[in-house]
Amino acid sequence: MSGVFLFLLAGCLGFLAAIPVGASQIEVAKRAIHGHLYAAWAVVLGSVSSDIMYGVIALFGIAPLLEVHWVMAAFMAVGAVFLWYLSYRTFKESRKPHEVRLESPTLKSFRWGYVTGFSLAATNPPMILSWLWGVALAKHLGLATPFPVGLKLVFIAGGALGLGGYLSSLAFVMHRIKHFFPARALAKIYYGLGVILLLLSFYFVFSAARYIFHSA
Repeated sequence: MSGVFLFLLAGCLGFLAAIPVGASQIEVAKRAIHGHLYAAWAVVLGSVSSDIMYGVIALFGIAPLLEVHWVMAAFMAVGAVFLWYLSYRTFKESRKPHEVRLESPTLKSFRWGYVTGFSLAATNPPMILSWLWGVALAKHLGLATPFPVGLKLVFIAGGALGLGGYLSSLAFVMHRIKHFFPARALAKIYYGLGVILLLLSFYFVFSAARYIFHSA
């Protein structure tokens, strides 16, 4: 029975962790709002895959490498560059939103969607902290004491399902309401999304600089 409660707890935490607007959510929304639902779900799948990867790293004790400052700085630097690219494409698409549905193979591509989702999540190692905080809460509630391999896998599965559930719901809702957004409104939405991506990139740059400073 504790496994069931642990799974539900992890699912709720994963769902809540996915609510704040981030680069993955933006990429999901971009595809869904233009009718590319399968590509949006590919972003979700990529993000969930990366989340599972970090869950394994956090719960099975193979995270020491991520304590090396230059490794973390490299992760953050790659994330910043990737966000700059996505921001550039989003600003470019905001100038011709009526053509995106027909002329943007990257938004339609399932493979590119998966790569985008995985890359955005993989360049965010602090996700490990979310897993560790979740484990701390589970232990506080007596659901992870002891915490054998089987329960760790249950916890990872629940967290991944919660994250994927929120992002999939976001994709579905945006896909359903896409007809309510005329081309002019889409241009403004895309411009706003581009600004958010650009601001997120500054966070990655700041984090990379901080790790470099501490490693010096």
